[in-house]
Amino acid sequence: MLERRRQTLIAHAIMSRSQPHLRLFRVGEMPTTRIEAFSDGVFAIIITLLILTIQVPQIQGPDPAPALARSLAGMAPKFLSYALSFAIVCIWWVAHHHFFALLTKSDRGLLWLNSLFLFWLASVPFPAALLGDYPNQRIAVVCYGAVMALAGLSFSSMRFYAFYVGKLIIPDLDPTLLKRAMMKSAMNPLLHLIAVLLAWVNITVALALYVAIPLMFFLPTKLERFSVSTERR
Repeated sequence: MLERRRQTLIAHAIMSRSQPHLRLFRVGEMPTTRIEAFSDGVFAIIITLLILTIQVPQIQGPDPAPALARSLAGMAPKFLSYALSFAIVCIWWVAHHHFFALLTKSDRGLLWLNSLFLFWLASVPFPAALLGDYPNQRIAVVCYGAVMALAGLSFSSMRFYAFYVGKLIIPDLDPTLLKRAMMKSAMNPLLHLIAVLLAWVNITVALALYVAIPLMFFLPTKLERFSVSTERR
């Protein structure tokens, strides 16, 4: 046991001397429990903030029913933006859960990359509210897609780091499954970027793509099915 520990320390020392630019990240192997608990808390706050961006209309007068009905009908874009954003955040939470089920450990690099992912995800309530208030304005549609693209890019970066750089995953996983999972993960920011570009041509088409993207990621990948079977064992 002591000999194995000594060899591990020697290997880390050699890596630190040969690749000093990685020392900031490749240090401190640790369990994933705290990072998962922290992330779940952030997800819960984000979902709560989404609904708080919708305010109850204030109607005055002896008979507020007609005005209230018109006001609620006019708030339809807000409700649709909330529903879409809620679905996207839930899909990210499921993907995040499956991703961490494949990990055997964490390190400093993963902590920072996960924090970057949560940074962009925590930004979602603002563009969601902006899109709900101004669904026909190009800048609102572009802002929404840009934040979603950056969230997807940060998650893909975290996945790539865990799979190929930090090697934090379960040993002997099928490389083909890892590659397919990476490709599907990279499709998310790519599709949102395409939607952003489409917004400069046709806002309706861009919004339709925003709605279609979550549907593409609703079904589990083979790698996610593997993570579920691993958890049951």
